[in-house]
Amino acid sequence: MIHNHITREYTGIVLERMKYLPSGGRMGDLPSHLQHESFVRVGAKNTGGPNMRLLRLEMDKPSLTVTAYISNKFVHPSENRYITPREAACLQDFPDDWAFVGGLGEVHHQIGNAVPVKLAKAIAQSVASFLSNLGIYGEIPVASYFCGAGGLDLGFEQASSEKLSFKTTFATDIDTSCGYTIELNRPNWNFFLGDITSFLGDIVLQQIGENPIVVIGGPPCQTFSVAGKQQATKDPLGTLYRNYIEHISILKPEIVIMENVYGLKQVKRSNVLKEIYHSFEKIGYQVKHEELVAADFGTPQLRRRLIFVATKEKNNFIFPIPTHSERINILGEQLYEGAGKSFVHLPKPLVYSKIPKKLMEPISTSLRSINSLISSNRFISIDELRTG
Repeated sequence: MIHNHITREYTGIVLERMKYLPSGGRMGDLPSHLQHESFVRVGAKNTGGPNMRLLRLEMDKPSLTVTAYISNKFVHPSENRYITPREAACLQDFPDDWAFVGGLGEVHHQIGNAVPVKLAKAIAQSVASFLSNLGIYGEIPVASYFCGAGGLDLGFEQASSEKLSFKTTFATDIDTSCGYTIELNRPNWNFFLGDITSFLGDIVLQQIGENPIVVIGGPPCQTFSVAGKQQATKDPLGTLYRNYIEHISILKPEIVIMENVYGLKQVKRSNVLKEIYHSFEKIGYQVKHEELVAADFGTPQLRRRLIFVATKEKNNFIFPIPTHSERINILGEQLYEGAGKSFVHLPKPLVYSKIPKKLMEPISTSLRSINSLISSNRFISIDELRTG
């Protein structure tokens, strides 16, 4: 059984739009009488639209960025319906047997917020090379923050080899549905539900039993997103990277990966990049960053991400070299993977007149939490430190 591969029956003007939508077509390619009212420009100043986004995917070209709102944006390349959550997961490189737990909205958020697995794998392979140059081999313990549905961890897992294998020994996220997804697919990742602002790194050390060699994570990035309002440090979510770096100061890994949206570089009225560099340098780490495009590494999606790499030693980390390109070139890179081709192997989805509230129920009724660790082990919480 293919999990999360469901759709619903479409009727009325929604279906009519899809029928008229050509391959690669958008709302503006439809006859005017089918264009959504929010899209149409009106008045002497020709103001308005295009608020209503609509795009038919192509078989041989990568998609635009998958977001948490693909349920009414990406139309199947050849069928008159929106893509299913499973098809969206294919655009993020998740394996077909990776099941997402929760309601439709929760599943869409898990998929849309994930790091593409092939991009993560390319980064992990560069991490492996860095560690090898330091003479570090064997099983590499990884602590994973903001793990979401597990895309970044999966990439590290897939980059493992006989000489050097990555093992997620601690994973945490504040999202309950993400926790259930991790528990179902990788119970050995030692997941704990928790808010990074409410605990310190000593709890993580106690759970791992040693300092992790690698720490990975992507602090929530909606406040930095070009697609969002770029509220950045005005929003509490925009400062979680500070808590992340605070944990790094306690965990003391050899190398740190921090993933974020490329819009972070473009945030106005904020010296975020400068602050990130300063924060890492203050705890003894050298940092560098680079913008990577997921399609360059085999993901069927034009997703751009800003990757920070911080190291204890001299930062000789080398970012991965692209393996794919839009056109054939003298470097011998493969052509970009097509969105439609990434899920053409899937069977027909289950069709409902109305999508069920829960796509998949959790396997248990509770998750282990950081708060329970604080209570049972007498760790001091950050709130206690603030009031003490």
